[in-house]
Amino acid sequence: MSIDLSKGIRVESFTKIYGGAKGRVACSDVSFSADASRVVGILGPNGAGKSSLLKALCGFHYPSSGKISVCGTGDPNEIRRITGYVPEFPELDKKLTVIETLYLEARLRGLSEPEIKKNIEKAVSLAELEDVAGQKVGTLSKGYTQRASFAKAICFDPMVLVLDEFSGGLDPAQTVKMRRTVKKLSEKKIVIQSTHRIEEAEQLCDFIYVMDRGKMVASGTIKEIVAGSGKKNLEEAFISLTQGKMEGES
Repeated sequence: MSIDLSKGIRVESFTKIYGGAKGRVACSDVSFSADASRVVGILGPNGAGKSSLLKALCGFHYPSSGKISVCGTGDPNEIRRITGYVPEFPELDKKLTVIETLYLEARLRGLSEPEIKKNIEKAVSLAELEDVAGQKVGTLSKGYTQRASFAKAICFDPMVLVLDEFSGGLDPAQTVKMRRTVKKLSEKKIVIQSTHRIEEAEQLCDFIYVMDRGKMVASGTIKEIVAGSGKKNLEEAFISLTQGKMEGES
C-alpha cells in the first residue's frame, strides 16, 4: 500500500476498550480527520480519551473496533514509520547527549548518513538546541528536555507530527517560539496537537475537535464551535460542552 500525504488521517467509529469487552471504555465511536497545511487540535479535559486516540493514530495500539488510516495505510508498523510523536512527559535516555539521542533515532528510522546529518542539523536549529547539543539529556532543564523530545520526533522528517500536551514544560517565551515552529511545519506535514489549555488551542489550532468522556462532542473552527454552542467564546463553549469540567480536572 502506497504512503500518500494527501490522503491525510481518517478515523471511522474508533472505539478503544482496555481490559476486554467489559473493561474501561477510553474512546467510543470516535470519527476524526486531519490533513496537511493546518494544525488540528484535540481539546478536552484530562481523562477525556485524547491520549488513547493519539496512541492509535501513532500506531502504538489497535482499535477495539473501527478503522484508522494514516496517509493511506492502516498498518501500525507503517504508521509508526512515518509518525513523529512528542509525549507529554519526555521519554529520553538521560545518559545520552542530545546529538546522540537524535542520531540514534534517525539511524533506527533507516536514514543514510548524509540524511542523518542534514536532518539533525535542522532539528537542532528548529528546537533551538545549539547551546546544549553536546550535553547529556539528564543535565538539561525541563524546557530543554521538552525541546529535545520535540527534536527527536522531527529528526527523521516524519510525514505526521503528533504533539500530546506538548507545551507543559516550556516557559512563555519558549512556548511562543515553538508554536511558530509547529505552524511552519504544518505547511508540509499533518500536525495534531492535543491539549486541555484553551489559550493553546486558540493560538495554535486551525481546526478543533472537542472530546469529553471518550466521545467527540464538537468540531470546527473556533468561530464554528462558539456559534454552535451559543456561548460568547471558546472557554465558555468548552465548559459547556465538557459538562462543566474545568481545565486540569480528571
